[in-house]
Amino acid sequence: MLETEQTRSSLPFLSGGGKAGEHMRTLSWESTLFGLPEKWPVALQTLISIMLGAKQAKFIAWGPEQRMLYNDAYAEILGSKHPDSFGRPLLEVWAESRDELAPIIEQVYAGSSVHMDDLQLTMHRHGYPEETHFAFSYTPIRDEAGKVAGFYCPCVETTAQVLAERRLREEVERQRRLFDQAPGFIAIYQGPEHVFEFVNATHTRLFGNR
Repeated sequence: MLETEQTRSSLPFLSGGGKAGEHMRTLSWESTLFGLPEKWPVALQTLISIMLGAKQAKFIAWGPEQRMLYNDAYAEILGSKHPDSFGRPLLEVWAESRDELAPIIEQVYAGSSVHMDDLQLTMHRHGYPEETHFAFSYTPIRDEAGKVAGFYCPCVETTAQVLAERRLREEVERQRRLFDQAPGFIAIYQGPEHVFEFVNATHTRLFGNR
């Protein structure tokens, strides 16, 4: 174990955390704008401890430049952007999504929490642009003077779910278009009470639009 890691392992808020925790213990923080970890604000130390111990993807954006700290689960979201994203500004890491993220970050630094169930972003994290979706919340972190010094974000990537639901809707719509063009009448019922869910054009011509 490196001497810096041995020293920082004695800092409770940096203990554990898998590979992300190990990386944070070995970084030369004194050469960054964060400075020495033992001098970080108590609020930041507390949230780092919670973040590193969590299984859910979480990150912290700190300072006026929103420099990032994150856990192992969020490293998976970053893809090839990890581990170079440690300590870098959020809008630099996700430069391709700046237009969508900048207004939200501005709102948080004005003191308001933000929660979104579905935010669509185009990300370049595997060498190509891809559509992604997230449910997340941004919560302001205040310093000892009460000023917003950063924000805390737990998030869930919902890309697979959103795209699967979209494909299902598209397939249902495709089938209904085919049914609508069929020469015979077609009706689709729902539930044990046989409630009409869909009828095609031929059914309407024969039985009316009841």
